[in-house]
Amino acid sequence: MRATIKEVAKLAGVSPSTVTRVVQDKSTISDETKQKVRAAMKALDYHPNLNARSLVSQFTQVIGLVLPDDSDVFYQNPFFPTVLRGISQVAADSDYAIQISTGKDEEGRLNAVKQMIYGKRVDGLIFLYSKPNDPLVQFAIDNDFPFLILGKAVSPFVSLVDNDNIQGGQDATNYFIKKGYKNIGFLAGNKELVVSQDRFQGYKKALHEANIPYNEKLVKFSFGFLLEDTSYKSMEKLPIENMEAIVTSDSLVAEGVLQYLTEKQIHLPVISFDSIKPRLPLTAYIDINALELGKESFRTLQQIISDQKKNQIICYRKLIPHSIITH
Repeated sequence: MRATIKEVAKLAGVSPSTVTRVVQDKSTISDETKQKVRAAMKALDYHPNLNARSLVSQFTQVIGLVLPDDSDVFYQNPFFPTVLRGISQVAADSDYAIQISTGKDEEGRLNAVKQMIYGKRVDGLIFLYSKPNDPLVQFAIDNDFPFLILGKAVSPFVSLVDNDNIQGGQDATNYFIKKGYKNIGFLAGNKELVVSQDRFQGYKKALHEANIPYNEKLVKFSFGFLLEDTSYKSMEKLPIENMEAIVTSDSLVAEGVLQYLTEKQIHLPVISFDSIKPRLPLTAYIDINALELGKESFRTLQQIISDQKKNQIICYRKLIPHSIITH
């Protein structure tokens, strides 16, 4: 039989109204009382009715995740499931649920975001990508809706959680420069994505500081993060015979590159960006700590939601450090 709020109150030695305020996480309740009530809830396996709670508090206890243009990216690129795992772990600790927003195209995704905001289905949004002039982000801004970008925001007034991808691209390139290589290629995913451009900028910065001439013939972008969008095909257009090493923007791009090199029986050192130890025979990888990116994204969005409740506007810009892992 399901436990009642009165039973929780009796076990915790408080009134039912105090239990309700603890469920609503009211600041007027002491931490000691909250701990007692939550311990009683756990002991009785009590689960509050979040629908009823949202009618009182005007909060849904749900956050929305907005996926990139092609949702296949979310399922194929290991970065996104790792980020989602980080978000889910912290959300569960705060009794939050997650709603994923997707669509066949930009219009479909915008309609999904409108439904979440206008329908008050979520308390805030996390955009799991970043690109310039995004109408979905602009819609959230126009409606004063709590959100953040997991990535780099052009506007200084948009909250974000990200890596320093310019520095990451520079570190990846310097890894090969320190080994004496000069003819270093760069392959990336979708050129429109800020992360691709930032890592490319870091690559060029490293070459410049090492007095190595930039050679555009050694650089290729594909149309997306997916395998069929063809880092493999890009390799066919590069002067492989003149290359000493390759920097790739992510593990899916690296997979196509390594497939090509293996089939052609060509040995070139390859570095990429990932968050878990890759199964690929990479020379090294930049660990971007996607799990912590996800965790910090939820924590920051929760703070933004809390700020808005207090009529406060604070812009958060949080960077998660990366590291180079060698094999």
